[in-house]
Amino acid sequence: MIFSHLQEVPNHSNISIALVNENTTQYYGVYKEDNRLTTISNKNTVYEIGSLTKVFTSNILAQLFIDRKIQRLNDPINKYYKRSFANHEFISFLSLANHTSGLPSLPSNLRLNKNVDLNPFKSYDKYAFYDYIYKGMRFEYAPGAHMLYSHIGTALLGITLCKIEQKSYETLLQEYVLNALEMSSTSTVRSNVQGKLVQGLNAKGKPIPNWDFNIFVSSGGILSSTADLSRFVKSQFVNASKASLMTHEITYQDDQKAVGLGWMYSTKSGKPILFQNGTSGGYQSTMMIDKKSKVGVVILANCSLVDTSKRNMFDELALELLNSREGLANEGEVGFVYE
Repeated sequence: MIFSHLQEVPNHSNISIALVNENTTQYYGVYKEDNRLTTISNKNTVYEIGSLTKVFTSNILAQLFIDRKIQRLNDPINKYYKRSFANHEFISFLSLANHTSGLPSLPSNLRLNKNVDLNPFKSYDKYAFYDYIYKGMRFEYAPGAHMLYSHIGTALLGITLCKIEQKSYETLLQEYVLNALEMSSTSTVRSNVQGKLVQGLNAKGKPIPNWDFNIFVSSGGILSSTADLSRFVKSQFVNASKASLMTHEITYQDDQKAVGLGWMYSTKSGKPILFQNGTSGGYQSTMMIDKKSKVGVVILANCSLVDTSKRNMFDELALELLNSREGLANEGEVGFVYE
């Protein structure tokens, strides 16, 4: 099953998979060389996980709410800033976490071109960010009216949480999520995981620089491994914390989509599945959880196929593995390492 899905990844692709249930975690690693797929051990290999970061940011938000450092999710974030936002709009914590703020995907003053696409957020600093929110911020629709996936929205949420705690995002991440789960190979600081970090590739298998997320760190800046993320996945249905359970609650729903806090809901299999994926220049990631069956899947890849017809390859594989989870456990598919 796994090899058949991954035939078209480029050479030097390094793909790490974890299948998680209440009692067992299965790891499966794939490497492609000379157009041939082989199995490897790579559960401790580190990848950029892109927008999977948004789930962690929402966990921090939920914990601050539980600790009463935020009184209501519908409270506006505006009071934590020195000036009025452009157009004097009020933006709530909730609308940033569930993508209903009305903000676009990216800020209008983020200049993307061939010279910066290899590391698009590196030069977008706090000065550009504050210039945007105070002068240039525009809304695609009225806050709360619709859902529009927004990277700048989650960045704004993370920056606000850091203001409340007067700490860096990395510190909040460690204190509120990672330390309790012993996720020692997870960080937003590349030097902390440099020895474990695999080289990212574009769709042609060419090495591509790592992204420096800068202001967007809370939107996509985490690096992690399947060994670490499997612990996070299991914590969503085994002795789940109040903060985790809070992120699962559906906060927006229409005819086409539903979202909790950071988590999306996929219904392609006919049942609600918690879902998030991520992309950066040289990496893709997917995380899915079937809470009812208490199973989850994590896939991390060091190749980005988002500009190809195979952009959904890893999501489709994750969903198939999730639906076949018990069968794989019984068959003991060759290559799986059990813990």
